[in-house]
Amino acid sequence: MTGTIDDIELHAFVDGALDAARFAEVGAVIEADPVLAARAAAFRADKALLKRVYAPIAAQPVPQEWLTRIHNAKRPPSISWRLVGSIAAAPATSGEIVQAALDARATPGTAEKAIAVASANTHLYDAALRTAVALPVKVPDMSKMGYQLIGIRFYGTSAENSAAELLYRGKNGELFTLYLRRSSGKERFDQFERNGLRVCVWQDDEVGTVMAGNVSTAAMQRLASLAYTGLTL
Repeated sequence: MTGTIDDIELHAFVDGALDAARFAEVGAVIEADPVLAARAAAFRADKALLKRVYAPIAAQPVPQEWLTRIHNAKRPPSISWRLVGSIAAAPATSGEIVQAALDARATPGTAEKAIAVASANTHLYDAALRTAVALPVKVPDMSKMGYQLIGIRFYGTSAENSAAELLYRGKNGELFTLYLRRSSGKERFDQFERNGLRVCVWQDDEVGTVMAGNVSTAAMQRLASLAYTGLTL
């Protein structure tokens, strides 16, 4: 039954973006399919998680300058929700941090220092990570998604150019990497394909992160949410 409803339509169902007839149809299929119901529940959890992460920003008043620009702007053509998936999958212009992260993943020998992880307790390595990148961060526990920390690599020799790469291994041996360093100051969230990998860039005013792995768009969304909240909260 899951083959009749893809992730794009499932997201639309969770977001309430379907028309009444299709919403009822999808709801009936979900009720009859435990696997699909679990995916819908995961998407709802992701949505709630993102809402909590961005709650402080959402609570701030919208600057008057933005309201003026919105009022004066031409109304863009409407876009069907079915196009959202293809838009999200389209290649984005990669910043320098993306290239640095992919280079680190491809050439591990360039790291100044590496730690071989010997414990499932990721927080044993929090202090080493904070010291290396000079940021108030923690090592995310990704075991909820089936990924275990296997190593940490450090790059750069000063607080200004220091970076770290966290390496996780999935149940089937797949590699997931999380590269982080001090933010460039520009908030962004992108997800796209690069060099055969699904890449997610998530940056706030303090920390810049690049996550990469051979995973689906939906899986990357869940991994990125788990990684970012585990890193900063």
